[in-house]
Amino acid sequence: MESAEQGAKTLDGDFPVHVVDSESITSGFGTLVVEAAKAAKDGSSADEIIAMVKDLSARTHVFGALNTLENLKKGGRINGARAMLGSMLSIKPIVDISTGVVEEAGKQRTRKKSLVWLHDKMKERPIEKVAVYHGEAPDIEEFLTMIAADFPRDTLRIGKIGPVIGTHGGPEIMGVTWVDKAT
Repeated sequence: MESAEQGAKTLDGDFPVHVVDSESITSGFGTLVVEAAKAAKDGSSADEIIAMVKDLSARTHVFGALNTLENLKKGGRINGARAMLGSMLSIKPIVDISTGVVEEAGKQRTRKKSLVWLHDKMKERPIEKVAVYHGEAPDIEEFLTMIAADFPRDTLRIGKIGPVIGTHGGPEIMGVTWVDKAT
C-alpha cells in the first residue's frame, strides 16, 4: 500500500492514480481487479469504481485448505511441536485470509473433510463471483465436481495460486474466494 501511494506521489498529478486498499490478497484481490476493469470498460467513473471496489472488498472472503502444517512452521506461524502434533494427527488446517491476515478458520482430520468444509462454508449464504485457486492440488477436479451442483464450473474463475501464497500455504493448497451477494 505504501509503495502504491509513493508511486502515485511521484506522478505528481501528471496521470490520475487512485490508491485503494483492497484489504484482500491472492484471488480476493484478483476478483476486485477484474470487477474494477469491467466497470472501467463499461464507462464507470473513477469515483464509481472506487466505491464499487470498497463495497466488494467488504463482502469478499478468502479461505484456504492447507495440506500440511510444515510451511506454517517454516514461516514461523506455528511452533515445531504444534506442527509435529498436527502431522501425527493428519490435521488439515483451514485458514481465513479475508482481511489479508492469516486466521485459523477450522481444522479437519482429512483432506476430503477439509474440502467438504470449504464447500459447506460456501453454501452458508448467497454468494457470487466465486474463484477456486490451487497450488498443483491433485484433487482440484474432485473439488470442482463436488461443488458443481451449487457452483457450476462455467461460473467460476479457476487458476493457480502464486508463489508467495504457495510458499506460505505449502504444496497442494486449495483456496476459495467469493463475494457475498449484496443485500
